[in-house]
Amino acid sequence: MRLFESARQTLKKYADFSGRASREEFWLFFAFVIVANAVAGIVGALLGMRGILSGLVGLLLIVPQIAVAVRRLHDVGKSGRELVVPCLLLLLLPLAFAFRGILPQIVALGVLGVVLLAFAHLLTLFMKRGTTVPNRYGAAPTAFSFAS
Repeated sequence: MRLFESARQTLKKYADFSGRASREEFWLFFAFVIVANAVAGIVGALLGMRGILSGLVGLLLIVPQIAVAVRRLHDVGKSGRELVVPCLLLLLLPLAFAFRGILPQIVALGVLGVVLLAFAHLLTLFMKRGTTVPNRYGAAPTAFSFAS
């Protein structure tokens, strides 16, 4: 139940790129997206709409995924711009593998290595503990308030 309650709270901030998100919020939403895509894939296969339903769910959840990732980066004091390079590299990866021949394939493998390094860096940022004090993006998401 905690997974779905957390996902509901994150979906309330569907396209909110400001503020901060805790590690728990980020990873629970990540798990929710995996579960939602799996369920959509199974239901789509049962209904004979193989790939259509899961593709639709993926499209609907891409904006909140990016928003929670940006807020997670804010929690560790980084800008949401940290997502731009890995995502652009990921989009360019099929182009790198489109060329035939041994030298272009070696270059493509090098590009793949750079993409993997960029995403490994993002993963370390997503796993990093956020600051407990306010930063330029707002108050800590795990901080509690004495105000009623």
